[in-house]
Amino acid sequence: MTVDGSEGAVPPSPYEGKVPGVSGPPVEEAPKDVPALADPPRHVPALVRCSNLLGGFYNQFGWAWLGITCFFLWFFLPNVDVTGLYHFHFRGDLGTAPGVVVGSHETNCSENDVDVYAHTYRFTGPDGADREGVSYVTGRLLEAGANVTVEYVPDDPVISRIRQMRREPFSVEGWGGLLICGMLSVFTVVGVVMLATGVRKGMKANRLLASGRLALGRLKGKRATNTSINERRVWEFAFEFQGDDLRPHQAKARTHKVARLSDPRGEFLLYDPIDPAYAVLLDNIPGAVRINDLGQLETDRRRKALASLLLPAIVLSAHGVVAYLVLL
Repeated sequence: MTVDGSEGAVPPSPYEGKVPGVSGPPVEEAPKDVPALADPPRHVPALVRCSNLLGGFYNQFGWAWLGITCFFLWFFLPNVDVTGLYHFHFRGDLGTAPGVVVGSHETNCSENDVDVYAHTYRFTGPDGADREGVSYVTGRLLEAGANVTVEYVPDDPVISRIRQMRREPFSVEGWGGLLICGMLSVFTVVGVVMLATGVRKGMKANRLLASGRLALGRLKGKRATNTSINERRVWEFAFEFQGDDLRPHQAKARTHKVARLSDPRGEFLLYDPIDPAYAVLLDNIPGAVRINDLGQLETDRRRKALASLLLPAIVLSAHGVVAYLVLL
């Protein structure tokens, strides 16, 4: 097999001549011995656990995606008036009262390149108490002292607005508003799904590192998937191994980093002795780990493991600051 750089090209197999069904001249390789691994429950270094839960493509993509989209949500959601969608507070009969504008100013917001103006107003509620509020409108600035009609919820006069204005700088109405909200929801869901997938994989790796049985898997086959990462095709590998029941089982892994699973002598994996199909390839887990001479797990490539924690730390810290400023 050759590589020509086209989309459908198949990368050369390092297993040619080494496993049944893969053509190529046989190559003599020294056998790969399975090291002695400490009996479970094993200690998994904290850095490995954290790297498994926060590292890897799915986690890193999810953190980056949520980090970008949620900054937009922090700005947009607190400044949008959703009453145009369902009329949460302004459905049914509304109370009205004369009001007066006590101040107005241009905001930093605009809709369709038209500035949004804020108007502070005062009115007397049905209980005789003087109340204030702020209403927003696009392209219209009222002077202080202008008379206006204020609409309020009869059961809660605190909820009010100037007629034909809104309670926040932006408004969403009708199908267009639903479309905007739907798109924002989809953006958030994509990040959450990616993050959940990565965390689930990390939890599986941590569990098997602590209690799984070690085995050597031999490649039985591989196939190209319809997914690409960084313009590199994702491949699914299937490794066969023998479990405690002396029967053959398969462990599958997907990766765009083909070299990780390209040892012609086989790949080490951890499996659940009760359910051998529940398995993970050691070289395909996010956390860099290796088995030392004493059979204990220890962190490998410490810098890489620490780097996987950097993006979540930045995203959480940045959003913590933004949340404080917005909710203050």
